[in-house]
Amino acid sequence: MPAIFIGYRREDSAGYAGRLCESLERRLGDGQVFRDVEAIGPGEDFVDAIGARLHECRAFLALIGREWLDAADASGHRRLDQQNDYVRLEIAAALARPEVLVVPVLVEGMVMPRAEDLPDAISALSRRQAVSLRDETWDADVDRLVAAVTKRGLPGLAGSAKWAKWAALAAAALAVIFVARSFRSAGPDTPADAVQRPRDVTSATPGRSDGAVSVARAPARAIAIPRVAEVAGGRYIYTLLSGSIAPHGDTTTLDLRFRFSNDESNGVNFWDDTFRLAVGGDVLAPTSGLNEIVAGHTLRQGVIRFEVPAGTRQAVLRVRFPYATAELPLDLSSTGRPSETDRPDGSDALSHAIVAALAREPRPLMAGKEIDYTLNRASVRRFANALRLIFNIRVANRGAYPLLFGTNSFRLLVDGQAAAPVDGPNQLIGSLFDASADVVFDVPPQARAVVLRVTEQGSVAEMPFELPSVTR
Repeated sequence: MPAIFIGYRREDSAGYAGRLCESLERRLGDGQVFRDVEAIGPGEDFVDAIGARLHECRAFLALIGREWLDAADASGHRRLDQQNDYVRLEIAAALARPEVLVVPVLVEGMVMPRAEDLPDAISALSRRQAVSLRDETWDADVDRLVAAVTKRGLPGLAGSAKWAKWAALAAAALAVIFVARSFRSAGPDTPADAVQRPRDVTSATPGRSDGAVSVARAPARAIAIPRVAEVAGGRYIYTLLSGSIAPHGDTTTLDLRFRFSNDESNGVNFWDDTFRLAVGGDVLAPTSGLNEIVAGHTLRQGVIRFEVPAGTRQAVLRVRFPYATAELPLDLSSTGRPSETDRPDGSDALSHAIVAALAREPRPLMAGKEIDYTLNRASVRRFANALRLIFNIRVANRGAYPLLFGTNSFRLLVDGQAAAPVDGPNQLIGSLFDASADVVFDVPPQARAVVLRVTEQGSVAEMPFELPSVTR
């Protein structure tokens, strides 16, 4: 009996559905995944078969690609708005069963649709935590998806234990390899204590170098996490996942669990020195003893600990980047709920992200004699210290010579001031070829309107954008 149902629209994401099915069965075992093309036998009623599999499944994956939201029939009517649309029926049936884990799975760089963009019958899908699958990090993304599904202990996942054992062995082997590479790759300017043997910061108690668990002096209680719980600096992102306080005598222990995303190609420190806590007129350093090296293009979680004066109710966490400092205001009042900082957060890398779409459909940016620029899609992500605008651009080279597709062609006008991208492509596009890439800008969080400017061979084109209220 398949435990996982992959729901998708064929003309939108059939290729991704097949790839995902194969990836899941390699990890969970044959027969654990239902996908209509392969799982319905000749002569079997299509509607009845899907209904039966939905009744049997324990996890429903709603695959969302570029055409999923706005796909229309021959008359131009959106399919999701039609009561007999099979995608809508599948999702509604899965949402109606509380025992089924419903996970939106985003592909092709899609962002999660808003509730107001969905019909009422499936608007609850917008409140489900999504998982993004990217071509460049496919295996790692599928591993996170499997971890989220198996974490629920869903019955029927006979292969999950086998996969978990394999993953643990693979992780141990990779850790050994990574340690060796870390020592070899340390440059002459790397501090002697910056290259260490990594330890499992998600399971060790902060402040204990041996990873042992210490006994709390008082029951730790959760604190509320700010709505905007992420800060960014270039290719580094810190996400505050949970926090807790534990009073004892004249001081209170404050624990903050962070997820660190390193999108650089090289390893970088995830350590106490990045963080400071402003309490009244004092600035406190952490007492965690955290000092890890996080490999390029990976995530790591860790707990940062501070000892603050008893009775402290307000503080400001400072996160220090190479060229800037971001601040997160914290309310240290107890919510009364038990602490969760000692448990790793198994959600996706975008679990606390505030993201809104700026453009979902392709728009022409510039049409030149030899070069065409097209905006495929655009989105904005809210950080405490910035708004990050991501423009996916396609360049078509119709000339006779290679073209450099780089960030120098792009600027973003914010209040009349031109800002350069913080990330983007740097590649040659051959004659009669095209390519797509993200061009990324960080702007002040108070920005309300921006203009994307493209300059190429003396020509200039501009496209204005109003930033949605969800980012404020």
